[in-house]
Amino acid sequence: MEIYTEQQIIERLKSRQPFAAVFENSGFELHVRDYLPIVVTAIHDGHRIADDFAEKIKVTDAQRQFEEDPYTGEIAQAFDVSIKVLDSRYCGDLNRHPEQCIYEKAWGHRVWKTGLEYFEKEALRRRHAAYYRVLDTLLMALTEEFGSAVLYDLHSYNYRRLEGRPPLFNIGTHFIDVPRFGEVIEHLKNELAAVEVPGCENRTAVDEVFKGKGYQAEFIRHHHPDVLCVPLEIKKVFMDDNGLKLNEEIFEPLREQMIGALRRNFDFFKSRIAQPD
Repeated sequence: MEIYTEQQIIERLKSRQPFAAVFENSGFELHVRDYLPIVVTAIHDGHRIADDFAEKIKVTDAQRQFEEDPYTGEIAQAFDVSIKVLDSRYCGDLNRHPEQCIYEKAWGHRVWKTGLEYFEKEALRRRHAAYYRVLDTLLMALTEEFGSAVLYDLHSYNYRRLEGRPPLFNIGTHFIDVPRFGEVIEHLKNELAAVEVPGCENRTAVDEVFKGKGYQAEFIRHHHPDVLCVPLEIKKVFMDDNGLKLNEEIFEPLREQMIGALRRNFDFFKSRIAQPD
């Protein structure tokens, strides 16, 4: 896959050119096979630590992976427009505000052997800012052409530390314009509730374990109000107890049925949300 600068990516988006590229120095892949008003992102899929920070990271590979969202990128990249982040959220969390995106401690673990220097923090914040400039350009291109778009913001969560019956799918609506998009959310809930995973109960919920308060959803609501951003959490039933090993017998049917559910929801979105003539 080609490596593009930010300017090269933005130029291609503005001119509506299909492409697939790794963003130079900013740790994500952007695929645009066709310009359609549906985007699927996996911003916590990544596990990589940038070379400049590899010697400073204190948390182990296993500790990082447990809190990352592996394999969400495999779902995202089934769609014509997708973003899969390659770098770990421990190297700047794209779902947090820029001033809060660098962890000092996370989930009870100190992240860095020694504190990061100011210039190192600024380097991570520049990567954060670059991601959102690209996302802004992408969504602008789609709304200029189609009037509106939907972005599925995929995540997964560790459920064994929770009591009760945590849902297989959780839709977060905190930043969603529910009066405008409520029908679409209800349709998505019903589609996801029909997913059948071997040996797993499917209970689909809205705003139960997570309410969708991440920065990506906030950014889109404020800067692109005609884009429906749907934060969607998947229960990590497809990983082992340590969150390190994939169970393919669970993941493959989950993946295939989720892809179908999102596609049908996108069709419903198009039928309900006005598009320009």
